[in-house]
Amino acid sequence: MDWLTSIVRIAGASFPVASSLVQLQSEIDSKTLLKRVSKLEDPISHLHEDVSEVSRLIYQKLKHVNKIQLQFDEPFYRRFSRALAVLESQGFIEGRHGLGKQYMEGVSVVDPSYIMYLCAIAEDEKKMVSLLKQVDDCHVGQNLDGKEMNIDLPLPVIMAVFKIYESKGFGRCSKEINSCRYVGMA
Repeated sequence: MDWLTSIVRIAGASFPVASSLVQLQSEIDSKTLLKRVSKLEDPISHLHEDVSEVSRLIYQKLKHVNKIQLQFDEPFYRRFSRALAVLESQGFIEGRHGLGKQYMEGVSVVDPSYIMYLCAIAEDEKKMVSLLKQVDDCHVGQNLDGKEMNIDLPLPVIMAVFKIYESKGFGRCSKEINSCRYVGMA
């Protein structure tokens, strides 16, 4: 079929039918290109058709309980089993499995980049901009305590930002259990 497309493009506007086919082919190419670009811009949503929906629900629960360890009801796990399996296979979440039950003790949201994805699809942009500005403006030796920051965001979101900055060498996160602290290093 590629040969037909090539010949139609060459013939182009010289033939009335060919010009319509050239326009149709360019529209198909445009849609295909948009899908490919969309996958590059948002690779997580394209992992499975239910990833966006399950991610919104995960973020709602994360906001509600203010922890990365989340427990859902059994119908949730059945309905989104494939999307959850894909997210787990990519290292975004960890399931706590048991015999006879797929997610015996729920799931944990473990990847800071996935938490940022959750915020991108479900959180107020102004809050995120404010958080990033505060962390970005953190000077060498300055301490930030996520529990004392004046931002209406869940602690796991704040900690995820701290971990991302730490991974770039800009600061250090406290390793203390239940702590949400960061000190600027660069």
